[in-house]
Amino acid sequence: MWMGARTDARKRQDVSGIMKYRLGIDLGSTSLGWAVFRLNDEGLPVALIKAGVRIFHDGREAAKSGGVGAPLAVKRRIARGLRRRRDRMLKRKKRLMNQLIAFGFFPEDKEARKRLETLYPNPYALRAAGVERALKPEEFARALFHLNQRRGFKSNRKLDKEPDAGAGADVVKKSSEESAMKAGISDLRKTLKERHYTAGQLFNERLGQGERVRNRSVLVTKGGKEQLESTYEMSIDRQMVADEFDAIWKTQAGFNPTLFNDKARDALRDTLLFQRPLKPIRPGRCTLMPEEERAPLALPSSQRFRIYQEVNNLRISDDQMNERALTLEERDKVVALLEGQGESKFTNLRKLLKLSGTTHFNLEDGKRDRLKGNAVSIALSKPNAFGDAWASFDEHLQDEIVWKLVDEDSEKVLVDWLVATTKVDAERARAIARVRLPEGYGNLSRKALERVVPELRKGVVTYSDAVQAAGFEHHSKLGFDYAESDVEAYIDPLTGEQLVDPETGEIKVVFKSLPYYGKPLRRHVAFGTDNPKDPEEVRYGKIANPTVHIGLNQVRQVVNGLIRFYGRPAEVVVELARDLKQSKKEREEEQREQKRNQDRNERIAKDIAAILKIDPSEVKKRDIVKWKLWEELGTDAADRCCPYSGQQISASMLLSDQVEIEHILPFSRTLDDSMHNKTVALTKVNRVKANRTPYEAREDFERQGWKYDDILMRVNGFPRHLQRKAKRFAPDGYEQWKGKEQDFIARALNDTRYMSRIAKQYLELVCPRGVRVIPGGVTAKIRHHLGLNDILGEDGLKNRNDHRHHAVDACVIGVVDYSFMQRLATASARAHEQGMDRLISGFEPPWPTYRDHVVRAIDNILVSHKPDHGYQKAMLEDTAHGIRKDGTINPSRSSNKANISFLNPISEPGQERRHGVDADGKSLPYKGYVGGSNYCIEIFKDEKGRWAGEVISTFDAYQIVRKGGGLKQGVSLLRNKACAQNGRPLVMRLMIDDTVKMDVNEFEPRTVFRVVTIFSNGQVFMAPINEANVDARNRDKTDPFKYISKMAGSFKKSKARQVTISPIGRLSDPGFKE
Repeated sequence: MWMGARTDARKRQDVSGIMKYRLGIDLGSTSLGWAVFRLNDEGLPVALIKAGVRIFHDGREAAKSGGVGAPLAVKRRIARGLRRRRDRMLKRKKRLMNQLIAFGFFPEDKEARKRLETLYPNPYALRAAGVERALKPEEFARALFHLNQRRGFKSNRKLDKEPDAGAGADVVKKSSEESAMKAGISDLRKTLKERHYTAGQLFNERLGQGERVRNRSVLVTKGGKEQLESTYEMSIDRQMVADEFDAIWKTQAGFNPTLFNDKARDALRDTLLFQRPLKPIRPGRCTLMPEEERAPLALPSSQRFRIYQEVNNLRISDDQMNERALTLEERDKVVALLEGQGESKFTNLRKLLKLSGTTHFNLEDGKRDRLKGNAVSIALSKPNAFGDAWASFDEHLQDEIVWKLVDEDSEKVLVDWLVATTKVDAERARAIARVRLPEGYGNLSRKALERVVPELRKGVVTYSDAVQAAGFEHHSKLGFDYAESDVEAYIDPLTGEQLVDPETGEIKVVFKSLPYYGKPLRRHVAFGTDNPKDPEEVRYGKIANPTVHIGLNQVRQVVNGLIRFYGRPAEVVVELARDLKQSKKEREEEQREQKRNQDRNERIAKDIAAILKIDPSEVKKRDIVKWKLWEELGTDAADRCCPYSGQQISASMLLSDQVEIEHILPFSRTLDDSMHNKTVALTKVNRVKANRTPYEAREDFERQGWKYDDILMRVNGFPRHLQRKAKRFAPDGYEQWKGKEQDFIARALNDTRYMSRIAKQYLELVCPRGVRVIPGGVTAKIRHHLGLNDILGEDGLKNRNDHRHHAVDACVIGVVDYSFMQRLATASARAHEQGMDRLISGFEPPWPTYRDHVVRAIDNILVSHKPDHGYQKAMLEDTAHGIRKDGTINPSRSSNKANISFLNPISEPGQERRHGVDADGKSLPYKGYVGGSNYCIEIFKDEKGRWAGEVISTFDAYQIVRKGGGLKQGVSLLRNKACAQNGRPLVMRLMIDDTVKMDVNEFEPRTVFRVVTIFSNGQVFMAPINEANVDARNRDKTDPFKYISKMAGSFKKSKARQVTISPIGRLSDPGFKE
């Protein structure tokens, strides 16, 4: 690591010749808007230099019903898994066939083996006879080959357990299906044991009685309707197959020991029963010790870490809304309770701590009414596991036991270890091995837990304090190795000062450009290979979420492009899209909440319309918000009163001017316009309260006869899920809201969520002192107030059909700083004092010509689209269609494609007799697939100099790469810059999201188009680069927008050429060439 020189004084350098600028970034899941602002000597923005937009794919399938699509890799992974499974099955069949021939059971002649299928049509009869009489060699081979094709289910020890109480619905459903299968297997095993049968004997008996061997589904009646339901009756497992093989072999060896010898038995049994070991999934890196793997959540230390962390953060709020932390004695009582229970409701905690029923906990709301306990200790303390002995084990041994339970694949090895280590008998050890424990991994390694948990236990301390007490540095100080050439001494662009670390005396360094994020953020990424020869993503690893991975890579491209052009920024302000900051579970919950909210809005609109005698479509949004806040005041409409005066608010009063929406904590001092900070109150009450908190206005309230204690009593009766709102009425409500921040502006300018912290840490490599990631609540209001919505939209509405709206957002984000927020707060306070309904009034722009600068910047944007040049896409559609021997196509019944003109044919070498042969004696194709996608269109010059086009499908692209003799050579062959694949001179090769400029077209001459779709007939569909949501709009018959399309010849007439737009919007145009 480059350490730099030591110095005792700060060095000042002249930075007057360097443009000091602030970079505003609006980062979404598929977009990055940016804006560059010049800063004056005071560090305030005074001019907008340039803005731009980068559009990219989020690495996911198209979402259905407004949901979040699965990563693109999932579909490929599933298909690859099915292919590999089939390949392994075919290889096993081939290996068994060769062994049966080699050991003299099958004839070598292929035709003779084929005749055995006709000679012995019922292999179940041979399997049943094999345990009773001598079989001919070919009879045994036919029976064994049939047994190999139905090897049965082999349970995985780690998954052969009941789901834990906190498992999700998908886990419970999967576990339920597995349980049903295992129940069917257990019933069959019991039957076989009672009747002393092998599976083959029982199945042969069922066939003789006219029954199916196995029923895949049965007809059941549910809700008065008949439906097919899967059944696992007669399901077998791998052990039954092994038992049947052993029984048949034992019988046959008694009749013919020479042929049925030990060598043949071992080889055939191994082939029949072999199971490829599961590939272990490597956990992610520890947050505090990146070189260590994360510990399983099932580890008792992980359970205790979670319990101590949550309980230490627990706060008690009394009847007067005063909030306090637990005492050490109270904390230990709660921890002891959770150690002995799987979970505990907050009502039980109140009883344990002898608190009143009106007391609230900060972690308690409508979605959460309990704390999770130590699920592992509960599971392993059950009578069928360790029982009371579990509590007698020290914590180190408990961790060792669970580590073994989670890590060991072999049940026999695990059972032997448990017997030797814990002195339980073998039967109990097998029961312990099947206990289902929580799945997944935490954020810390086992070594880190050993240091942090004792610190959490010592006192009622936060996680960050415990981390530092354990000897770990703050995350921002955890370094990584880098080359000296990658960095230079950091000089503050605003002050010209060379900064020195006060602890070490070393000059601080700054990166010349952003490196691949996996290197500095390694604690957040999966383990890589650490092989310098591998690409960076493989060498250093990457974040598992494809949307975040792609987003950070695009940040790197844009920021580095701007650094090359303008130098490093003095400040960076970032706003992240909500979906980037959410986990999959959080996104799914948000979608459900949006659906519930939509249904509620429709219901409220109908109720309001009935009172006002208007149509529901005429109901104002503000009245719907009023109604929601009114419903929060009580479940019974008769009990809904003004929180301050206690006067009842009827539905008719609510919809009149007598009642207003009121900010509990003043907007001018919080900039919080969320529902969490709103209630409804009488208009006269709002005038008395003015621009103050409820506590600050208490004296004026009391003069009106509205006692502050009564106010607290009323809000204390809010439902549990509104207790956080109720706390804003408390004497220290404002201080609680601010938290650790010095003032409300600092809080409003600081987004501390996980993804925000990652983005901040990454960007600080090139801008160490000036990176802020801000919440997105205020920017929409500012954009509207400054009139920026009208730049691209109409009627004051944001135009989401133009990609440039991301740059407009960046133009707002970039001016949001401390000074700006102070002026915003002042304007809001002034509006409130004047009794104006608007939250912001008389607010001036950052500088007089700000809006003009934004208009100019937006007009000059060339939207940059990340082109898709990869060939690793779906080669073929999923549905197979038959191809008759005469070459005609027999479409699949499940397909809606009745007329299929072309299929990618699939033949099967070795099946010439079955499918026929062509004139060259090669096997005819018997099925085919419609192409999954097109890779590109090659536009070339034909013999007469005319432009012609030839589409290369993804299927064809794969074949070209394979012919190249290696990946690198194959890709070079596919992307030959001089020639098309047919050898003709190449004019241009267009792929999805490539950009094209034409001098003659129906749009503005300067319009640049991007390729949206390529049809197999050579037709290319395009849209202007700034147009968004183009697919849906093109299909919408009422939308005036439509694609333009060109064939190769019309491209030439339009003087088309392929151009490139860099990530920062710089156009490279080679000009038209005939």
